Amino acid sequence: MNLWFLINPFVALLARSPLHFIISHQILVIKFEGKKSRKNYLVPVSYHQHASSYTCVTLRSNIWWRNLKEITHTQIWLKGKLRDAQIKIEFNNDQVVESTLRDLVTNNKVDAYFAKIKLDKDGLPYTDDLMNAAKLHTVLKFTVS
Repeated sequence: MNLWFLINPFVALLARSPLHFIISHQILVIKFEGKKSRKNYLVPVSYHQHASSYTCVTLRSNIWWRNLKEITHTQIWLKGKLRDAQIKIEFNNDQVVESTLRDLVTNNKVDAYFAKIKLDKDGLPYTDDLMNAAKLHTVLKFTVS
């Protein structure tokens, strides 16, 4: 059994509650509808902020992100509020994925651990680990209105 199956609903609930401040500095929740199932999904992901955009990564082997490939807008729960967001996805250009991963994991041991990227004593990712991880991940960039 996948442990995330149990953890994600709790994290999504927390992110949408008045207690969101516990995790909202690092977690946002993507809200979307399944293409085939038409079921509503809430997927928590860690993010890196650049001005009004938020970048996230997930493994390409995860199938949930494919529901977002053909859309340009969705909604995200961000800092306790539901926000409309433009979405761009990158999974073909490993250099873009690598750059995003670098921003996400630098000085962030938790995200580095999950991406299987080791950090040096200064909190910087090892280049080989970063290049290998880039081949396995997808970048999701959300720009809020």
